[in-house]
Amino acid sequence: MPAKEVLEFYNLKGFSGYLIYGFRFMKNFILDKMAFFCPIKSWRTQFHRWKGIKIGKGVYIGHEVIFDRIFPDLIEIGDNTSIGDRSIITAHANIPSETILKKIYPRNIQKTIIGKGVWMMPNVTVIPGVIIGDECVIATGSVVTKNIESRTLVGGVPAKVLKNLNSDLESID
Repeated sequence: MPAKEVLEFYNLKGFSGYLIYGFRFMKNFILDKMAFFCPIKSWRTQFHRWKGIKIGKGVYIGHEVIFDRIFPDLIEIGDNTSIGDRSIITAHANIPSETILKKIYPRNIQKTIIGKGVWMMPNVTVIPGVIIGDECVIATGSVVTKNIESRTLVGGVPAKVLKNLNSDLESID
């Protein structure tokens, strides 16, 4: 995404804005690489917090998880959520090259929220603006393109509701 557009989003102006953005981007790039290769789960989580991702207590982030690198502060993860290896969670979508497709698919920057107690299995992709409710299960390899109500099992590309978990979870309570 062009730096000018990011600066506009964060209301940063002039040379000082470019410097602030440049340092923030480099800091987040380094933290991202450290988290990506870190074998210690608590450190991975802390590196992502330092990038600006709002992460609750007791969250597990698997190996090689990719979070939005430009807008990490627009991602929220609730307490006791587990994010499987090689998942991707984004808060923006943008065609970086100059093409006519930009008129059909304009820049999209939105907050992405993952609720409490969610279990995301490996290789899940979550697109910008999605809200995943509490205590959901997202099946391996799913692409989440729409909001998901709490206590729901979803799977597929795009992810579809496979089961309502309310009766299963209430029988445990």
